[in-house]
Amino acid sequence: MSAVAHELSPAAVNAKLIALIASGAVFLGVFLSGFVIAEPAPYDLYMVGLMAVWALFGLRISRAAAPLLVLLVVMNIGGMIAMTQMSDIAGTPLYLAVSLFLAFTAVFFASVTSVQPNLYRVIFRAYVMSAVLTSLLGIAGYFHAFPGAEIFTRYDRATGAFQDPNVFGPFLVLPGIYLLHLLLTGPVSRMPLLAMPLLIITAG
Repeated sequence: MSAVAHELSPAAVNAKLIALIASGAVFLGVFLSGFVIAEPAPYDLYMVGLMAVWALFGLRISRAAAPLLVLLVVMNIGGMIAMTQMSDIAGTPLYLAVSLFLAFTAVFFASVTSVQPNLYRVIFRAYVMSAVLTSLLGIAGYFHAFPGAEIFTRYDRATGAFQDPNVFGPFLVLPGIYLLHLLLTGPVSRMPLLAMPLLIITAG
């Protein structure tokens, strides 16, 4: 064991450590996306910091992600132009700011996964864990499982740790499909482990 440790150069150890920190940072970011009860949500603040730090350490927008960035920015510029024709802009600037922020996060995830494809598994695992937990909150709220659980519902519909049931539902689609894919393509021995979170997400 010690011989193997001595064979690793400081550069290799640093690379492993950086990869571990990067995976943990991305995992936490995706996990927090399932908890948006108030705005700005922890996810929003965390992702702003994460993207800034990643940019400082050399994040490069990949060639594949560049068209996505251009299209999303153009779409938001169109929204800003359209806003000038509105008689009452109300919360429109905030809506456009959130849309632009989400566009940047989409480009961020596209860029980091193009460079480190191993992050796909990290992202999906974090997404599934987040979906299971927020689904449990939605189920608890719907059935009034404990005092104050109604905070996880709106208009008698489960919202989980979201403000709107119409956001909560779509959030559960991708992790549900991912678990179903693993269930259909994986070994029989793993079925019970996959079926339980899938049932929770489906019930949510």
